[in-house]
Amino acid sequence: MRKSSILLTATASLLALSATGVRAAEVSADDQSTEAIPATADDAGIGSITVVGEKREVNLQAAPLSITAVSQDALRQRNATELADLNGFVPGLTVTKSEGNERVIAIRGIGYETAQNPNSQPGVAFHIDGVYIAHVVALNQDLLDVDHVEVLRGPQGTVFGQTSTGGAVNVITRKPKLGETSGEANVSYGNYNYVRGYGTLNLPIGDTLAVRATVQYLRHDGYGYATQVPGYDKYPLDDADNLGAHVSLLWQPSDDFTLTLSGQSFDADHNGALQKCLLCSTDPANGSTTYVADPLSNPRAVYQDFPSTYKTKTRMAYLSMAKTLGDVAVLKSVTAYQYLNKNQTGDNDRYTYANYYDNLVKWRDYSSTWTQEISLSSTPNKSIEWTLGFFFLRQNALQDILEYAPTGFAVDPSNGERVTFQTNSPYQHSTLAGYGQVIIHATDKLDIIAGARHNWDKITAQPVQYFATVPPRESKSDAVTGKLSLQYQFSPEHMVYVTGSKGYKPSGVTFAGDSIYVKSAYEKETVWAAEIGSKNEFFDKTLRINASAYYYWYKNFQFTAEDPVPFAGGTANIPKAETYGVEFETTWAPVTGLRFDGNLALAKGKFKGDYYTIDKQTAQDIRATTFAALGYPAAYYFDPRIIGAVIGASANTNGKKIPKLPGVQGSFAATYTAPVGPGELTLRGEVIYRGKFNSRIFNVPAYDTVPAYTIGNLFVQYQPENSPFTFSVTATNITDKAGISNKFADPYGSGTTSVEYIPPRQVFGTIAFRF
Repeated sequence: MRKSSILLTATASLLALSATGVRAAEVSADDQSTEAIPATADDAGIGSITVVGEKREVNLQAAPLSITAVSQDALRQRNATELADLNGFVPGLTVTKSEGNERVIAIRGIGYETAQNPNSQPGVAFHIDGVYIAHVVALNQDLLDVDHVEVLRGPQGTVFGQTSTGGAVNVITRKPKLGETSGEANVSYGNYNYVRGYGTLNLPIGDTLAVRATVQYLRHDGYGYATQVPGYDKYPLDDADNLGAHVSLLWQPSDDFTLTLSGQSFDADHNGALQKCLLCSTDPANGSTTYVADPLSNPRAVYQDFPSTYKTKTRMAYLSMAKTLGDVAVLKSVTAYQYLNKNQTGDNDRYTYANYYDNLVKWRDYSSTWTQEISLSSTPNKSIEWTLGFFFLRQNALQDILEYAPTGFAVDPSNGERVTFQTNSPYQHSTLAGYGQVIIHATDKLDIIAGARHNWDKITAQPVQYFATVPPRESKSDAVTGKLSLQYQFSPEHMVYVTGSKGYKPSGVTFAGDSIYVKSAYEKETVWAAEIGSKNEFFDKTLRINASAYYYWYKNFQFTAEDPVPFAGGTANIPKAETYGVEFETTWAPVTGLRFDGNLALAKGKFKGDYYTIDKQTAQDIRATTFAALGYPAAYYFDPRIIGAVIGASANTNGKKIPKLPGVQGSFAATYTAPVGPGELTLRGEVIYRGKFNSRIFNVPAYDTVPAYTIGNLFVQYQPENSPFTFSVTATNITDKAGISNKFADPYGSGTTSVEYIPPRQVFGTIAFRF
């Protein structure tokens, strides 16, 4: 049978065949009606996997791009409940924490170096069932009723609703099933008073209707604590208290029409993240340039005196419809609304002071977004297959921040407190895009894939800073992007492909007032990418080896920039950058019941050409030192001599390493399954290595170098024969490594540099019941 269009979503049960995830087909993740069918294979082999949906089928090993799918079972065995837990599953993927509430996804060094500017767009697009999640804070929600997670590496846009420069992460939830009453429930308990309760139920409603509902509650005590918060001996940090729900209603009145109405909610209400200070602020009024490190040796204890809090609420509703038009095409529509409301407070100086403090007393992010995607795709098994699509997004959002300190430069008129930073910045983002892709089956072995996209983006903002209105701002950008790929299938077991593609990230606006270097709007970012890859199976499908190599060229790399004028920083562009690397994925099943999985990524990236910019941390030192040398002028930060000194310390980015790009990262896992007594025992061990990288473009070791770490995970499960119960024990980070997820050098506020850690050793048991 001819290879099908790769425009299908890899779905559901087949992906449970792999403990670490398998290659999936490239598709728009809005396909709601796909079914997964594993091809027959010997028990000792790893098997061929075929996805069948809307009369199309594709071998996952035949998809000509770098894509990995992580199964529900793999997520469960790792206790992966949020995006940061995906580290180690996918070569080239790095998910880091940022400023206590955000998750920054980077693929092959393309990430999000403008996380403090909410109207900027991440380099990696995040979707749930094909719905683009428009606000980066919403990435910090628990994964709910997940079937599998797809990670596509490289620029995307010819089959997806939202364009991206680095790739896409698609969470695919489980769908209702007609004519089936089924469900499951599980309860977990472990150290740190970890509790996770989960329940899902699938109910048929007549012959054409079915509903699926899932509820999840997750909580645990703080992984760390603050020692100086009034009224607390140990104020808990890095705790969790989350409640999520997902419900879907399926209506399928005929074989050629499917409608799915889905809703999802998530609520978190807990204390803030643990952010341990490496270089803390000092009082600039005394001219000190000596930064202070947290005095506590315990990495999960911090010397802070202001309570951190975090509350977030997300809501999403989406309607997906698919209609087969005879033997010609399939028409699909996805309409979605999403809402975010996040509020947090924090100890912004990351320290405790008798006479000086910098407290984040309010930080609110709000977002309300509508998206609409319509696509028309040809039916499969034709000599030429095609897809056309249209995407629309309209977002209304707000960022509201207020920080206090005795040495503030403005006064809050409501209470007389001195303000170090204040902004109230409503903004709007509109996107229109058209895209298309064609697959030409030139011969039985050669396929030619070509696609194009045209994006139009507009961002407007009405910022207010220090209680003064900044003139309204507007930015418009557009780009034509696309890809061209050749795929050659030497045999059913061996394939090679080569792809050239272009990705685009829109321009945007900054919220600051008058400045010298940082402009009111910044330029769009584009990435040209070249990739060659090969997918292979050996020894009667007991060994799978996939490899790829890539080279990327950036233009106008977006990053967070400091301005010589205090508090006037924002987003700017570095003209040129490049990144390149190789990636490997392998699975080996030498005997029945034994399986080995591994991946490895090697990468390098640097900025090219002369470009001078200012490091906030260096500027902080210069301002304090020069201020003291000048005899403490009244308007000390804005004195021309101080501004001149800051300009003189500008750093050249030429040759500096691209952030969020480990030189080496990978994982190795072994899984053994065998009958033991009246049941089946599964043992799984895993080792994950993440190499060191730089957190910012400046590559200053004290502020930027994030060290490497290695962690191990264990999983044991026993499934009694003919029983609905399953018993398991999971242990993550078994050596209790205090691995650093990321460093954060505050580009706006008190100039602190702090670290956030990965979770400590977590051991818990689970009882699961399925029917």
